[in-house]
Amino acid sequence: MEIQLSGPDQASPKALVIIGVVLFLLGCIWPVIALGDFTDELEAQSWDTVDATVVQLEIEEYTYECGDSESGSSTCTDYYANYMLQYVVDGITYSHSDEVKVSHFESRVWEVDYPKNSIREIAYDSEDPNNIDIDQGNFAPFIPPVLVFLFSTFLASLCFIGAFREIFNPREPVNPDEKSDIPYSDEPLHFTSAKNVWGELHFAHPSVEALARKMKSYSCTDAQINEFFLVCKKQQDDPNNPKPLGRNWLVKIEEVVENHDSQQNKDFAGNILKGRIVVAGLGIVLLLLSLVVAVPIMIKYGALPWYGWVLALGTLGSIGLSMALTKMAQEMAKYADQGLGEMLLKFANEELYGYHED
Repeated sequence: MEIQLSGPDQASPKALVIIGVVLFLLGCIWPVIALGDFTDELEAQSWDTVDATVVQLEIEEYTYECGDSESGSSTCTDYYANYMLQYVVDGITYSHSDEVKVSHFESRVWEVDYPKNSIREIAYDSEDPNNIDIDQGNFAPFIPPVLVFLFSTFLASLCFIGAFREIFNPREPVNPDEKSDIPYSDEPLHFTSAKNVWGELHFAHPSVEALARKMKSYSCTDAQINEFFLVCKKQQDDPNNPKPLGRNWLVKIEEVVENHDSQQNKDFAGNILKGRIVVAGLGIVLLLLSLVVAVPIMIKYGALPWYGWVLALGTLGSIGLSMALTKMAQEMAKYADQGLGEMLLKFANEELYGYHED
């Protein structure tokens, strides 16, 4: 049967536009908050640079109890870099001292790369040399808000596209007279099949493929579908067969499928296996990036920045999720079959051997 996507429960174009606007505005909140710091960092790109001596450096750690009564108390640690720099501009020596809150990774960068009496390149405003930027060109803190903005914009765009499609190209209601999903084809009926990169069974003939998709949506496995069509091929190749196989026969099988007392599981197990392959591929990419980016940083500083943790945890999470999806698909495949596959095989065998007995 043809699936009707539109209906009374479908979101209206107005609702989609409203949802899209809300998603877009929510995605703008964090970037707007960070906009001032971003423009300051962008302006500092044009400043001159000078070598500054680290006269004083002290990393202070503050440990305190955090959490609440519901989640339970735990220990948190804040890190502060207390430093003093000296630098010379136009023969004049300037001093700059500050205490800034840093992450654990940033504290390790200070300790390893800029200990006391080391040299650190800084940027300064030529109009006011007291105004400096100790980390010129560091735009990494602005990546998370940009990613949030891009993701929310993507979701909002999907809503806008859906709304415009409904306005300019509304879906036509399903014609009740067109009851079959089996397409007409002038190609002689055959049962040639092959597996794609996902390991799914597909048939070259469009009508047979349509019936196979229908059977799979009713929880038939690839093995059952393949066995069923092998029996059908024997029936078609048998010169004593009084019932030639064609589109009408496929439509008849389609009616048998749809009249079967079965819930349409839409091949959840197969979709999960597809997802497993995608997740495994993502895990391989993240693993390579971790080896190139995160591992050298960890070796040098004994800590990771936020993006290093994203790579490391993403790699472990992808591997674990891929294994979980594999196990889930295996378990679902055990209970997905609701008897339709066996019933169709019995039907096909009765057809095949019935006329031989006659």
